[in-house]
Amino acid sequence: MVFTPLTSIAAAGVGAAVFIYVARYISYSLSPRGKLPIAPKSEASWWLGHEYLVAKNEVGVEFGRWTRLLGPVFRIKSALWQPDAVVISDPSAVKHIFGQVYTYIKSPAFQPIVVKFVGRGVVWAEGDEHKFQRRMVSPAFSTSAVKKMAPCVMTCVDRLIVRLQNDCKSRGVFNMCDYIPAVTLDIIGRVGFGYDFGPDSPEGGAILGAWQTDVARSASFAGFLAPLVIGIAPWVANLPIDALQDGVAKKLIHKVGRKMLQEPPNMDGTDMFSILVRESWEGKRKANGERRLDDATLLDNILSFFMAGFETTSGTLHLILHDLALHPDIQTKLREEILAADSSEVDAIEALPYLDAVTREGLRLHPSVRDTHRVAAHDDVIPLKSPITLRTGEAINSLPVKAGDSFIIPFMVPNTNPDVWGPDAAQFIPERWLQGGSIPGSEDLPHGPWGNVSNFADGPRHCIGWRLAVQEIKLILSALVRNFEFRDTGAKVEKYIAPAVQPFVDGKAAYLPLELIAIQHYV
Repeated sequence: MVFTPLTSIAAAGVGAAVFIYVARYISYSLSPRGKLPIAPKSEASWWLGHEYLVAKNEVGVEFGRWTRLLGPVFRIKSALWQPDAVVISDPSAVKHIFGQVYTYIKSPAFQPIVVKFVGRGVVWAEGDEHKFQRRMVSPAFSTSAVKKMAPCVMTCVDRLIVRLQNDCKSRGVFNMCDYIPAVTLDIIGRVGFGYDFGPDSPEGGAILGAWQTDVARSASFAGFLAPLVIGIAPWVANLPIDALQDGVAKKLIHKVGRKMLQEPPNMDGTDMFSILVRESWEGKRKANGERRLDDATLLDNILSFFMAGFETTSGTLHLILHDLALHPDIQTKLREEILAADSSEVDAIEALPYLDAVTREGLRLHPSVRDTHRVAAHDDVIPLKSPITLRTGEAINSLPVKAGDSFIIPFMVPNTNPDVWGPDAAQFIPERWLQGGSIPGSEDLPHGPWGNVSNFADGPRHCIGWRLAVQEIKLILSALVRNFEFRDTGAKVEKYIAPAVQPFVDGKAAYLPLELIAIQHYV
């Protein structure tokens, strides 16, 4: 064969590419990361890696099993031939990653998906843009701001109780997924916008209907695969495919918000929208030239809080109600505390010790998301609480990191690790949070803004709405348990991500059948 200059150049290019690939593979194999234990290769799909096994099983099952088998730091095969991801639940490592949020950024692969559904708000932002947005939106989530939202929360909770009482005259079996998402949507609409997104409103009905569609779509194989494909080829998100268009909630909230922005700000409003508009209304820059939130970014942040507050809180509440139905003794003890307090004061309800313990235990067992992905923006070293043994037998006390390395932090693992929480780690035992309970030492617990659980993450990117989430859970639980007895129907309830944690029964998404018995209160 006679080689022309062009074929020689092409051959040289291919040879160089092969050499670079081989060199990188050898370098990776010899690095500590390449020597980490790996989930059994026999369990990995040739094109979906271990990720599909994680997705098709219940939340926390596979990560928990591999952690018990391999330890708190190991690798899994990523889908679509992407580099291996490191799964980390070591408490020191998790604390370090959450604390260094501008070194360990959210996976860029998911940015196009975030934009599609919640826009370019604080959830999307990184680096200096995140610092700016976080500082601008913080006033809407201060302790005092959340306290002022409580009357709106109580109004929505009262509407839930009236609706359930109308439907349940004495007793019956009800799908709680028809009720809990509706009240959390109602709440976030009022505290977010001062707007009625109740289930009887056109907007509320549209969002709840779209939510049901999104849950079913997320639970499908296409729902699993689409984000992975978009992560590798972001341009796919711009294709004219119905499933890839902006979400219904995004369109509705932007429509309502743009209309409200044309009006002067409500100087007395306690909702997030009013607070943020007051912060930004007088021109778009402060007198000293400091940037303010523009209208588009303000709306995207309201949208982010709206979706996070609606979907995640309802998912956790569903599963706490199921736990109470499975443990009638715990439910009775909680009801007795609530009835003895006989108070409608928010501060008094939130301070109830057993309600607090039930809330903490429910959050521990039922994080609203399965995991969080992080990618190293530059080289670093991750400290480890305990040495880990590489496949070569070598023990290391820290893990060197290269820019581009990816990490997965599974929330269920640190929350339910038997080595930390004891042999009853997977059981619903609120008493562990009471005085004299068996809470592990702080060095073994996940760090975060509340409750020593990983749900709200930690560091500069911890969940900014955690106070409101805890308040919602406590007020909704107290009202429901005061007015109804919940009983298990015998249905096998499983929890999957779709896209937040949801109860499933026989493959049916967002389905939680519980028997309700109305409690009569006599004055």
